[in-house]
Amino acid sequence: MRRPAHLVYGGEDRPPWGVMLLSGLQHVVVVTMFFVYPLIVMREAGIAAVQVADILRVGMLVLALGTLLQALPRGPVGSRLLAPVNFTALYFPASLLAVKSGGMPVVWGMTVFAGVLQLGLACLWSRLRAFVPPEMGGLVGLLVGATIALAALRTLAGHGVAGAVSGHDALIMAVSLATMIGLNVWSRGIPRMFCVLIGLVVGYAAAAVGGDLSAADWARVSAQPLLAWPAVTVAELSFDASMVVPFTVTAVAATLSSAAIIAAYQRLNDADWVRPDQDRVRGGILGDGLSAIVGGLFGTHGAILCNGSVGAVAATGVSSRRIGPVAAAILALAAFMPWLAGVLTLMPPAVMAGALLFTAPFVMINGVQLIVTRVLDSRRTLMIGSSLAAFLAVAVFPAAFAQVPGWAQSFVSSPLVLALVVALVLNLVFRLGVRRRVVLLWTPGVDGSQAVVDFIETAAGRWGARRDVMTRVEAVVQQALEAVVDHGSVTGQVLLELSFDEFDVDARLTYDGVELVLPTGLPTEEALLDGSGLLALAGHLVRQQSDRVLSGHAAGRSWLEIRFRH
Repeated sequence: MRRPAHLVYGGEDRPPWGVMLLSGLQHVVVVTMFFVYPLIVMREAGIAAVQVADILRVGMLVLALGTLLQALPRGPVGSRLLAPVNFTALYFPASLLAVKSGGMPVVWGMTVFAGVLQLGLACLWSRLRAFVPPEMGGLVGLLVGATIALAALRTLAGHGVAGAVSGHDALIMAVSLATMIGLNVWSRGIPRMFCVLIGLVVGYAAAAVGGDLSAADWARVSAQPLLAWPAVTVAELSFDASMVVPFTVTAVAATLSSAAIIAAYQRLNDADWVRPDQDRVRGGILGDGLSAIVGGLFGTHGAILCNGSVGAVAATGVSSRRIGPVAAAILALAAFMPWLAGVLTLMPPAVMAGALLFTAPFVMINGVQLIVTRVLDSRRTLMIGSSLAAFLAVAVFPAAFAQVPGWAQSFVSSPLVLALVVALVLNLVFRLGVRRRVVLLWTPGVDGSQAVVDFIETAAGRWGARRDVMTRVEAVVQQALEAVVDHGSVTGQVLLELSFDEFDVDARLTYDGVELVLPTGLPTEEALLDGSGLLALAGHLVRQQSDRVLSGHAAGRSWLEIRFRH
């Protein structure tokens, strides 16, 4: 693993304690922005403000546990990354339906149900990979980033009159957001690493000057006890069969979101990143499932990996896994210190919106980068484009879906959920007729190199293979064909077979002629000049750009097989 140049501290680095403390606090602040979702659900359920405060403090303990699980250095659970856990918007639509169905007991019971489903999906993850191609993970990252941006705008607009953004709130948001952007783009060292935290402090100050934070607000916070035990009790759970579909969709969406977030983290930590580490993905999903189960058991909200923290890591360049336990400790401490939790809950909506808008672009671009690493044919283009269209339809015209039947409300009440359902369905449909092994009969002297390129490009698009790998396949296969024709005494056509299994691309040339054994060493200058070293040069080029080369002779025909790790 090679650390990217933009990272100040990589995943396994040990930053100074001061850096770990401030970075942990920065991630905790990002996590607390998403408390808005359980707050709205509990308000819909009519829970008293005092009980809401207790539930949020218990929620901090749940998030602390989930964050600690993700940072574990070994074991089957956890992504082994700086990957804080937060209350997610994915559980929000289904939770609102559950509140209307049977109140908070149904919300908590079905949250446990969704967590158990996630554990099952994690155990089956290796078998599900074929149904969840990498570009879908990139699509999830893009849509999650867009969801964060929409949440920021709705937080800001919802604070104004009739959903309008006031000039006062826009100014406070601009001051906070401009501070974060300025420090991230034009500064280095400490200011850049803590640009989000500094921007939030500046936003608090601007809100205080603007009158959004009064002396009474601070007095109410300071009146809270220094230490107090949160009211930790096992929640009353209820199961509602009518909520199975909504929470199943939620569990699938949460699983895909977590897989995409872990892939984004891995890309940020490795300059030579090729593919997600599936063991870490599985461990991260297991950690998310346990977090959701604990959240439901103790009466909070569904929790998964915090997508906002991906943006914070990308922006600050601080990715040390050791910051995870520090962030977990701060969350746990906040649960026992009501006044500290009170400071976080005082965050003005305009400041919250600024921080969310700052992190959203980094999440979206990580998703886009994952998408464009793949060769996309018309099927995959339609899958991605249709999902984006579904997302925009619900996000821009939510009222248009108000009359759908009750059983379908969970699909259309969230732009992200509908987009994921469309992507999953289209991916399953478009897989029909896609063969994992394709063949081309190539005639020497008649068919040119362009026929080989077109054949490989078509297969790559159907498979959604990585662009850089397939570029190597094209160059090596053409080199191998030239070597076989020039040195293999070929008679008749050459059969070119390509196969793909998510891990490897195999190219096999079968022909009538002598077995071609490609040399392993470089030819001498004299051999190149007199022409006797051309085969050795071809062998060197083929072996340099591939991962395995085998040859043989069977059933009267010779073959040359070349493997490329995908």
